[in-house]
Amino acid sequence: MDRVAIVADSSACLPGELVAKYAIRLVPLGLNVDGEIIPDGSISAAEMFHRVEQAKSRVQTASTPPGDYLSAFRQARTDGAAAVLCLTLSASYSGTYAAASAAADLARNEIPVRVVDTGGLAMVHGFAVLGAARALQAGASIEQAASAAEQTGRSGRLIGALDTLRYLVKGGRVPWVVGWAASVLQIKPVLAFEGGRARSIARPRTWPAAEARMLAEAGAVTGARVAVMHSASPDRAAMLAQKVCERMHPAELLVTEFSSVMAVHTGPGFVGLAVCRDA
Repeated sequence: MDRVAIVADSSACLPGELVAKYAIRLVPLGLNVDGEIIPDGSISAAEMFHRVEQAKSRVQTASTPPGDYLSAFRQARTDGAAAVLCLTLSASYSGTYAAASAAADLARNEIPVRVVDTGGLAMVHGFAVLGAARALQAGASIEQAASAAEQTGRSGRLIGALDTLRYLVKGGRVPWVVGWAASVLQIKPVLAFEGGRARSIARPRTWPAAEARMLAEAGAVTGARVAVMHSASPDRAAMLAQKVCERMHPAELLVTEFSSVMAVHTGPGFVGLAVCRDA
């Protein structure tokens, strides 16, 4: 069977060893800091938060330009791929799908490219990418792998608790008065992202309460694939991972740190869960 290369964006937050194992080509999103585009992953989380604090204007995320995708598609062809399966995060949150589609159209006379919006964010998107990669490795066609990615991404759940609303306020996503009140009351908002929508599900004041609510929201689902994600909070992530093992008995458990383009919205201290079932 002709080899199919997988291209994905960096917001998938995939562990480096799995990116290497499945030869996944990651195209970085970017951060616009005072007019400078900083590629995702090019600076440490500490440096990124420092740059955000020093920024003179609102820091925004930047979708990958079509040219970067086109370069990735061409490199896949040079490396011997006969086709490309390109997987992007949910179009509800980013223009990445449109950029990848434009690049696929430019590459149509060079290499066939199938672009799929997984419908997921962070490691929900990441599990969709892994599902496609594993399907291809098992001998699936490009369409079967694309279907596996779509099913995994759209059925997955992302639940997270914020240590602060400050970074959502700085990004213009939350009114300053809400952020101020949350800070004064020491609220740790718990959010859920599902089906292209975000919703607030709880406003506990302590981390144990926030952790308990995340686990309750994840449900007693055994045999799922679970990722514990964090933003500069490895100790909290490790404790949550232990509880996931004890309560959910996952088929796969990953612990991964948010990329810069994800962490810039949550700020440091975020911990969350991505829960997915195999397609």
